[in-house]
Amino acid sequence: MIDHQLVNQLADLCGMSGQYLDWAGKPVTINVDYKIPLLEAMGFDMSSSESVIKAITGHRAKQWHRALPDVRVVHRGKTLTVSVRLAASTLEKNIELNLLTEDGRQQTISAEPKEQTVLDITTLDGNEYVCLDVTLPENLPLGYHQLTLASDDNNCLLIVAPETCFEPELLENSGKIWGSSIQLYSVRSKENWGMGDYRDLETITRELGNSGASMVGLNPVHALYSGNPQHCSPYSPSSRIFGNVLYINPEIVPEFAGCEPAKELFNNDEFQQHLNKVRNEDYVDYQTSGWLKLSVLEKLFEDFAANHLAKNTTRAKGFIAFCEDRGSSLRQFATFEALYEHFRKQDLMNWGWPCWPETFQKPDTAEVKAFAKENEQRIQYFQYLQWLAEEQITVAQKAAKDAGMTVGVYRDLAVGVDRGGADVWGDHNLFVLGASTGAPPDGLGPQGQNWGLPPFNPVVLQERRYKPFIEMIRNSMRNCGALRIDHAMGLFRLWWCPNGKGAAEGAYVHYPLQDLLGIIKLESRRQQCLVFGEDLGTVPQEITDSLPPARFYSSIMGIFGQDGDRYLPAHEFKPKALATLVCHDTPTIRGWWEEKDIELCHELGIYDDDAVSHERWARENSRKAVINTLADMGELPSGTDPYAAKAPAYSRELMERFSYYLALSNSQIAGIQLEDCMMIDTPVNMPGTSEEYPNWRRRLTENLDEFFASEANKTFFSNLTNCRKS
Repeated sequence: MIDHQLVNQLADLCGMSGQYLDWAGKPVTINVDYKIPLLEAMGFDMSSSESVIKAITGHRAKQWHRALPDVRVVHRGKTLTVSVRLAASTLEKNIELNLLTEDGRQQTISAEPKEQTVLDITTLDGNEYVCLDVTLPENLPLGYHQLTLASDDNNCLLIVAPETCFEPELLENSGKIWGSSIQLYSVRSKENWGMGDYRDLETITRELGNSGASMVGLNPVHALYSGNPQHCSPYSPSSRIFGNVLYINPEIVPEFAGCEPAKELFNNDEFQQHLNKVRNEDYVDYQTSGWLKLSVLEKLFEDFAANHLAKNTTRAKGFIAFCEDRGSSLRQFATFEALYEHFRKQDLMNWGWPCWPETFQKPDTAEVKAFAKENEQRIQYFQYLQWLAEEQITVAQKAAKDAGMTVGVYRDLAVGVDRGGADVWGDHNLFVLGASTGAPPDGLGPQGQNWGLPPFNPVVLQERRYKPFIEMIRNSMRNCGALRIDHAMGLFRLWWCPNGKGAAEGAYVHYPLQDLLGIIKLESRRQQCLVFGEDLGTVPQEITDSLPPARFYSSIMGIFGQDGDRYLPAHEFKPKALATLVCHDTPTIRGWWEEKDIELCHELGIYDDDAVSHERWARENSRKAVINTLADMGELPSGTDPYAAKAPAYSRELMERFSYYLALSNSQIAGIQLEDCMMIDTPVNMPGTSEEYPNWRRRLTENLDEFFASEANKTFFSNLTNCRKS
């Protein structure tokens, strides 16, 4: 029997909480036995009290034997300090720190020990050590710097962050904007190849920008698995560092115009038959669309290699510069893609690196290096695809800015990655593979949720000086005007579910919120990228206190804002927020109004008859609350009786008036969905399902040219713009 006090002590050192407030605000104490498998997943030997003592002692000794921490994040507007651990016998002399800024400048910082704050004192091997909080100069430049103790070899990555994230001038001055969020794959056009692509995004940004919108939001466009297009959930990516190449439109790749083999394949009757078929499907046929695109992209790469790389043209130099800039991470990702393709050809059930031979399960083995050497051109092909994806999203963002958009494209950062993908393969130790992220039990899900995504190990993340997090944030902010961070509470804590156990047997593990927020602020400023987060549901006070001062915008979901027989008054919305009525995890507005989600939950066995009856009763109250709210605002649809026993049937006018409630709100950013303008009643995703519902496949019902030619849509967009100016 392991001493529970020791388990709690080790858990505290690793950021694992012993108590939290549940969805109803009641304190919940974590069973100590639930912590043991999670600590084992972090790599600790939990077989006995002696092994736990050894782990605690080792953790403490490792910390004290470093004079400087691995990384320190400081924030402008606050006192800048760094902890220094020294033998008490050395405190007779001044502490000398050498600062090397990222632009190569050097500075010596001298501190008198007696003038510094003592944070802690300990004894190791009979020697006394003191931890001092050393004050740094206030005028340190923003950025990533190296701090070294003159009397020691240890160095620290010192990150100096700004006070706030970037805001466009209009928003900084309290202006209001509106935009649309889209699931890019769902877009239907006469030119795409059965799924939305970056050419469609260019069209959408231009058309909406000309209609008064300032933003177009995307589902995550992270890399999935090009060798397995059926793995289509944007929230379960292979990598959050690189992009989904299926969003490339091959026809606008510069090589296409002069590549006869590609054009011959494209114009082939059979190819065109497949293309026409996928364009007319109601659901995305990822397998066929992926095969069509990649077969042409392979020929374009062959043309690029022969006519550009071999001749070292200007375009080849651009590609080489891209590869050099992305460095070893890109090459490692491309190697993974080549290996994934190689092993999947041998076995279609080969879903990721855990299925590969053991000698290929890590990137630094002799076998992987030999494979890379033998398949250099294939690796280069996968690098080429990443380059094309970045080229095309860059064009779409430029089109947005040229059309007058304040923000332009916003990207979405998923909360985690698939355990069989490139990011985990590239750095096993960074992830806790014995656990998955999820959510604790609440009123809607008494069993809790398990999302199946392995979390970052916070201890290893700090040891790596946050470099994986920095790279992820930096790449996610490229070529866009804003970044939405899914489940923003994950910057502070994540619910870990141990493998083989229910989600209810998990625990919260904390992350260094202020450090991660500092990195986000710094990268946001450098890349002129607005930031907002999905902070819905059970939001800890630390998030509520930290995000607004950082100009890290919140999220508001309108349909969840009911308060009795009314909805939250528009003037009471948070100002620094992205406000929407619905999102990808909820029904569409029409589906919600017409109770299609309740019907679907009943069909799938999620709701029994009693639950259906209760939900229908609650939904009617919600509809009436909408009508009451619109009546208060003078926005009732024509002919609507606010005193009628039942709410009116759904209509286009009702959708518009409900959207004006949003657009007239106090929130500076209002978002609508294209599918709501198209009166679609089916959801794009049904949370808690996998094979039971065609998640991430439902397409829009109108082609873009028809949609933007609609006079009704033009008038609606004009009204939204006027509402935002009110």
